[in-house]
Amino acid sequence: MTLSPASTATGPQAAGQRRLLTLLFVDLSGSTAMAEWMEAEHYATMLAALRDLYERIVPHHGGVIARIQGDGMLAVFGHPEVREDDGRRATEAALELHAAVRGLRPPGPLPADFPGLTLHSGIHAGIVLVGEGDQMRGRFELLGNAPNIAARLSEAAKRDEIIASEESLGLQAQFFETGARFSLQLRGRATPLAAYRVLGRAAVSRRYEASMRRGLAPFVGRGDELATLSAAMADTLSGQTRWLGVRAGAGVGKTRLTEEFLRHVVDQAEQPCHIHRGYCESYLSAEPLQPFLQMLRAMDGMTDAPPELVDAQASAAPQRADALLDLLLALARRMPQLVFVDDLQWADDASLRLLHRLRTTAERQGLPLLLLTASRPQPGGTGLGAHDDHAQLLITLPPLTDCESAHAVQQLLPQGDPFIAAEVRRHAGGNPLFIEELCHAAADAGASLVAGQSSAAWLAALVESRMGRLPPEQARLVRLAAVIGTVIPVWLLEALSGCGEQHPDVRALAGQDFIFPDQSPGLLRFKHGITRDVVYEATGLHERQALHRRISTELRARGGAELHEQLAYHAAAANDWPAAGLHAEAAGDQALAASALDRAKKQFRAALAALEFLPDGDDAGRGRRRRWISVAQRLGMACVFDASQDDLRVLRHAAQLAQADGDAGLIARTEYWLAYVGYALGETRDSLRHARAAVEQAQQCGDHALLAQLPGTVGQLQAAAADYAQAIPMLDLAIQRQRPRASKNAVNRIGLSFSLCCRAYVLGDQGRFSDAHEVFAEALEPFDGSGHAVEASIQGWRAAVLLWQGRWADARQAAAVAHRVGAQVRSMFTCAMGHAAGAYGAWMAAADPLARQHILDATAWLAPRGGGLYSSFQHGWLADILSTQADNAAARHHIARALKRGRQHDWIGGAMAYRAAARLAAQAGDTVQARRYLSLARGAGEQRNSDHETAVTALLEAELQLDSAWPAALALALAEFERMGMTGFLQRAHRLQQP
Repeated sequence: MTLSPASTATGPQAAGQRRLLTLLFVDLSGSTAMAEWMEAEHYATMLAALRDLYERIVPHHGGVIARIQGDGMLAVFGHPEVREDDGRRATEAALELHAAVRGLRPPGPLPADFPGLTLHSGIHAGIVLVGEGDQMRGRFELLGNAPNIAARLSEAAKRDEIIASEESLGLQAQFFETGARFSLQLRGRATPLAAYRVLGRAAVSRRYEASMRRGLAPFVGRGDELATLSAAMADTLSGQTRWLGVRAGAGVGKTRLTEEFLRHVVDQAEQPCHIHRGYCESYLSAEPLQPFLQMLRAMDGMTDAPPELVDAQASAAPQRADALLDLLLALARRMPQLVFVDDLQWADDASLRLLHRLRTTAERQGLPLLLLTASRPQPGGTGLGAHDDHAQLLITLPPLTDCESAHAVQQLLPQGDPFIAAEVRRHAGGNPLFIEELCHAAADAGASLVAGQSSAAWLAALVESRMGRLPPEQARLVRLAAVIGTVIPVWLLEALSGCGEQHPDVRALAGQDFIFPDQSPGLLRFKHGITRDVVYEATGLHERQALHRRISTELRARGGAELHEQLAYHAAAANDWPAAGLHAEAAGDQALAASALDRAKKQFRAALAALEFLPDGDDAGRGRRRRWISVAQRLGMACVFDASQDDLRVLRHAAQLAQADGDAGLIARTEYWLAYVGYALGETRDSLRHARAAVEQAQQCGDHALLAQLPGTVGQLQAAAADYAQAIPMLDLAIQRQRPRASKNAVNRIGLSFSLCCRAYVLGDQGRFSDAHEVFAEALEPFDGSGHAVEASIQGWRAAVLLWQGRWADARQAAAVAHRVGAQVRSMFTCAMGHAAGAYGAWMAAADPLARQHILDATAWLAPRGGGLYSSFQHGWLADILSTQADNAAARHHIARALKRGRQHDWIGGAMAYRAAARLAAQAGDTVQARRYLSLARGAGEQRNSDHETAVTALLEAELQLDSAWPAALALALAEFERMGMTGFLQRAHRLQQP
């Protein structure tokens, strides 16, 4: 018989408490078949024995049985109190249940082929609404998707198999022997679930050992703290007694710091020192004197043992503390001793008393003893309950600085998207554990946003267990602050709670590493974004919405145009869609005016989402659709420097709505933005079609403002298609029209500068480098040093032209600006192109071995956005590098990718790709193919009227020396390099002349 997941299915919102639970779903394997051949009385006896096991084993591991139905059982871990090791407890319970059931023998006669009794189990964790149960629903009514997933995992498990989801175990999976991580597509779930088959317990007892088993993250920072510990060790070696405590919140790295220090003591000590390790734990019922008994067991078999060791091993429990004290003091009389106790916050009273006695007695006797303890801060601890307050020196370990966090992320995600890396740092708040887990999540999810990866249940349990230890008033403040947001205005918190920045509870939360004063006056901030997200998610829906409504009321009363963004967020969270749409639009317009394009995109998308909830009747519907189109057009304006396929889909929908409306003006402008965003994504051919449609509709409705903008857009598209004969007149016309208007507003200045930029790179491609740099200077002048997105774009193109010219150092400098400014304004295109251009400059200047990987990284960053604008550049650069390195397979791949871009009229990297193919053919001894590819390279250059490409192709012909005509090719290249000032290539050509 199976416990039906329907009993825990998601239902209407009911009275209950929102809790983070780990759920263990257990069923007896093959029970239906057994019920057919067993006598009913025997079957009932077997079920009773099974239920006895459930009722004995589950509570022993800290779980609560929610329901038993037939032979199936659903147990919850984390109610009434969430513990950070609930996933581990559930898995331990499942292993013990499976072993116990294997030992049961059903009553009565058994078939000859009876395989024995076994269970199959599933473990999953998530947010569940917990309500009162009844006879039908069990002890609790559990509403949410997590119970269903646990049931599906149990269904997927085979006989005697336990399947646990990765997000319920996380790092705790290392406490167990598991099969390989695998993805499971569960019925009723849209995306696959990562899971493990749990095979048994591993020989791991500490979290640090679990981390070692998975692979330690890089050790970053902590130089001052290591120096302090080393000084204390030096004092001990000179004959003194010291007690140092290291205190930090969960995951901040206290154990890692102490282990690094202990390793240093072993490796660097100039005189012998005996190290003893012990730890305390909250799991199940730890024995009294646990850390000291661990030390004692580690000494078993110790050579030249003092008599006190025998006494300590033989002592009865009441006298054991005295014997352990005598043993450690005796050892300290023989040589310096270092006693390390980890997780002191979970120490029993006997261990704490022994620690204090050891310190005071050793001090009195003048013994060389270093006591080192690591603990978490405890809310409201006093006396012995404060654990390490009596340490002579307490090292309070802060989170990593932003610089240290960046270093850690770089090591964990060496090829990571820089925006994802920034999100990791922001969300982790300097907590090394959070950094590590978010980096693992980002690596697994590719370029998915990290915000969605921070809710792994085992990490959420860590946060919720910390919340559970807070006094009720402080916990209430944290939940209120979480609804306000990651950044909390002090005035708003005080208005809602009566607690200002100096209130004792607010200050206590700073000490507990929850909320601390922001750098900007009048603001508080969550230390870790993960904490805020977990606390918010665990707050009940009705409570959240009520708080969002109160916050909206306070914000409106406060007034001020700068509050639109906050009002939009809180209105949407309260399902006040009319207000949400209005405020999001206003916030988007403000961000667009301030050139904060990423924020503008976010707000315009929020406005579009809110509009979907508004009435769709006849008159109201037409107004809503027109408003939707208007917002979508502004979204187009915001996304031109960092477009994605999602943006393009929004504008395509806007174009459909405009066509249905029939207004030529609406159609013209949606077609215009479709053209521009398509251009930003490299879809040049389709964009030219939309641009022509925009011209036609603008002429029809007399939209002269749009007609004035369109020559620049059409010229840019034709330039991207390498149709310079058509592009140059259009760009010149656009520049002529834009110059008089550039002084009127920022939009006109941006339009003029970008038209000038396009004109400059066309000049550069034609080998007119002096003219190109003059035009670049005019384009850049209004924005040089401004940090504006257009500055990044112009500098990116300057870098490309400087690479064409062979000015490697100048190109790298311009590329660095494009990369830096692109990152600041969150324009992935300019950020990635700057990164790639700088890397290619480094390759050309000094054959930098890292260049290849840097360009591959930049290409990977852009891939999820679906963009291809000028991506033939990157593939051409890679083809050039790889063919030079004779990496034939990889070079051919990027040659094909560069040439494939020609289908969208992106030929900017075509000549380079053909040259790489010629080099590969020559390396293989195929001179016929090599000549053919050189001919194609010349044709690709001539198609763009590109003198620099012709000259570089002639240089390669001379380098390959395929026939006796190579000296003439070299002479041509030398003359052209001299004429165009192509310095780097000129040096390369001169080297060919040398004997």
